[in-house]
Amino acid sequence: MAIAQGSFGQDNNPFSSGIGTQSDTTNQQSPNLPQQASPPQIGPRVLTQPDQTNQRNGLQQQDNGTNSQTERNGRQPVQNPLEPVQLTPFQRLVAASVGRVLPVFGATLFTNVPSTFAPVDRIPVTPDYVIGPGDELLIRIWGQVSLDGHFTVDRSGDVYIPQVGTVRVAGVPFAKLTDFLRSRVSRTFRNFDLNVNIGQLRSIQIFIVGQAKRPGSYTVSSLSTLVNALFASGGPAPSGSLRNIEVKRGKETVTTFDFYDLLLKGDKSKDVPLLSGDVIYIPPAGPMAAVAGSVHEPALYELEPGATVNDVIALAGGLSTLAQDKQVRVERILHHDSRAVLDIKLDATGLATPLSDGDIIEVSPIVDRFKDAVTLRGNVADPRRFTWFPGMRIRDLIPNKEALLTRDYWQQRNQLGLPVLDSTPDVRRYAPDAPVAQLNGRGLGPIKSPLLLNSGNTPDSDTNVYGNNVNSGSVNSGLMDGTDPNTQTGLNSSNNPSSNSSQQNSLAAGDTNSDGSTRASRNSSVSSQDSRIDNSATSSTSSNSASGTSVSASVTGAARRFPIKNAVVLSAPEVDWAYAVVQRLSKDDLTTQLLPFNLGRLVMSGDETQNLELEAGDVVTIFSKADIKVPQAQQTKYVRLEGEFTAAGTYSVAPGETLRQLVARAGGLSSSAYLYGSQFSRESTKVLQQQRLNDYAADLDRRIKLAEANSANNALNPQDQIANISALQNARTVAIRLRQLVASGRIVLNMSPDGKTVADVPDLQLEDGDTFVVPQTPVSVDVFGSVYTQNSFLYNSRKRAGDYIRQAGGGTRTADTGRSYIVRADGSIISRQFSSALFTGNFDATHLYPGDAIIIPEQVDKRPLLRNLVDIATIIGQFGLGIAAINVLQ
Repeated sequence: MAIAQGSFGQDNNPFSSGIGTQSDTTNQQSPNLPQQASPPQIGPRVLTQPDQTNQRNGLQQQDNGTNSQTERNGRQPVQNPLEPVQLTPFQRLVAASVGRVLPVFGATLFTNVPSTFAPVDRIPVTPDYVIGPGDELLIRIWGQVSLDGHFTVDRSGDVYIPQVGTVRVAGVPFAKLTDFLRSRVSRTFRNFDLNVNIGQLRSIQIFIVGQAKRPGSYTVSSLSTLVNALFASGGPAPSGSLRNIEVKRGKETVTTFDFYDLLLKGDKSKDVPLLSGDVIYIPPAGPMAAVAGSVHEPALYELEPGATVNDVIALAGGLSTLAQDKQVRVERILHHDSRAVLDIKLDATGLATPLSDGDIIEVSPIVDRFKDAVTLRGNVADPRRFTWFPGMRIRDLIPNKEALLTRDYWQQRNQLGLPVLDSTPDVRRYAPDAPVAQLNGRGLGPIKSPLLLNSGNTPDSDTNVYGNNVNSGSVNSGLMDGTDPNTQTGLNSSNNPSSNSSQQNSLAAGDTNSDGSTRASRNSSVSSQDSRIDNSATSSTSSNSASGTSVSASVTGAARRFPIKNAVVLSAPEVDWAYAVVQRLSKDDLTTQLLPFNLGRLVMSGDETQNLELEAGDVVTIFSKADIKVPQAQQTKYVRLEGEFTAAGTYSVAPGETLRQLVARAGGLSSSAYLYGSQFSRESTKVLQQQRLNDYAADLDRRIKLAEANSANNALNPQDQIANISALQNARTVAIRLRQLVASGRIVLNMSPDGKTVADVPDLQLEDGDTFVVPQTPVSVDVFGSVYTQNSFLYNSRKRAGDYIRQAGGGTRTADTGRSYIVRADGSIISRQFSSALFTGNFDATHLYPGDAIIIPEQVDKRPLLRNLVDIATIIGQFGLGIAAINVLQ
């Protein structure tokens, strides 16, 4: 019988245990062939590793006298994927009772054979190994005679040694083999030495029968033992026993092996070497019981005769830490016709209770309840559980005000004291191909901009640039922060004139956009550039990070070159002194009661009426002003004043204090303050604006989908259909960009252009997070859009809008002058459509103020003259044909 010895040295199968391979060739699949899916299983299923029916550790199985050897030359069989395994009836019963599928104890050991089982032909031969036919002997002799050869024991048990003759070695233990051969060689030679070793081992044929996963005939190594053969053959089937595995040799039972001894105790003393012709018999599993709940290893266990509750709990590893040690619940099948539930106490009598086949033992965990404890949580320094004692009150949990300062507060406060690692200004030069900032009339967020050029055309560092140029009149309506360079108010930059013109507000002269529009000059005045610098530091606070705050022209060059690093903000939410609550579970009807109390009166005033007595199980919750919105009068308000103030900075606002009162408290305005160009932003307004912006984007999406559904029916000719498809594509692009816009939260204050004093500041109630920015008086007026020269011009009180338009060269051929508009420095808009009526005056005669901007949009949907003539001629021709047809009919 041929043995696949050549595969031993090349077997890299991680599931190899070094014994052999089963010879079921029907399960061997090529690595290039897909494996067929298993049929679906009905009922509860568990996933387990499939039987290793291919090559495993050199083991061979014989069917009908044929052999199947392992693949050679390093080729390994394909391992089957995980497949569902049908549960046993008892497993189904247990799963229905305890709510989870329990494994059969020890079965998982055979689902994925560990790679630590090395091939047995590579391990040392034990001294008691008996030489037999098929073994290879490595004999070396030196001295008077020299010999080095490999000799195989023949079927008769003999080995032929040259110049010595035939020597019978069968039946000789390996420990005595060297002396035995020395004595035989010494009959012919003298003065020599001898060494004997064993090369390839003989193979033996064994049989695995009974309740095995893969019963059959196997050819294994002569060093194989019972345990090796079980691992390599897949072990017992789900219905097989792990506790009574027998090895039969002829009519005699050599050993009865209990696998539980190996699994639980590491006892392998009853494992025996196998001989050729041995039969491994796996009987059906005996009585079984399930152990579930709070034990170390819940599973199904095979019982020994007379097993008790204590024995099975010991098999499961004992009770876990969370197990109730008073009693266990046992479900039992009575007389094969009904089921019963028994409560067995875990005392000496209960533990000695004998178990029956099919019993289910469930150990309940303890109830996760703290006894005699009170919980303090919320805005406190040390939220935890406290030991309750009779007469315990709230002051025992909160001894002083410092106990209400959270750990987050101190962590944030400690961060303020850390050193700044790098304060070097950013002097990187502006890359010509870098994206250019967009002043889109809605306030830009912090972006890298090439506009901050000084008189020497040297670029500044990365700064926060905003689209509201209150100093030179850049476009800003105070609604949103357009972070996309091609987006304005939800209209496509290639189809919307206001979008194109506002976008050109930040583009440099001599360059062109993707749509061919001319870029604005990069060499605008320094005062116009300074007004685009964000000095508000609102990005340092979570409430004003993208508010689009306009900035003043009084910002110094140093502030323009260095990033903003310092801001006065709350380190953590403040305590709500007006309300705290005790949550209590009623012992009468188990309802939850809330007992509110005034925390301020308790802690700061020592009011004993608020010092409630606590009971075991109470939960005391301390709220912050971020948890529950409190009245404005109780809120801590920080407001930023920036720009042309005597003392610009962040101020804490008293209850009821207005913007005018705060400006007066800050020392008033400077002599160069320009109130008309100021900007006031509010966080609550920003939230509302963002919500409306999102609603508009959602409505636009719905209208686009409706237009897509109706576009095919509304098209009169292929040209119209192509135009509709292009328009819908542009609309989808606009909807996507519209969702990227961020509201600024600006409120237009409608102040007079001549306002100079604190009395001109609106008497507006303040909220937390408000920002008021007052620039210095600008010296220019901007003209942008479809004009020959987009630039900023020095302000002249005698000039009107038409004068600045003519100074910019007037509108180009593609200018849509009928939709021109003026963006005031305060954020309001004046359009030509509503200012050229009979009683409202002429748009070109409109008086401008410093910081205003004139926008001349570009026509987007301008039909060529030839196309119009063709359409008119077609209509007239069809009309004439219709008249001729009527005359013919008459």
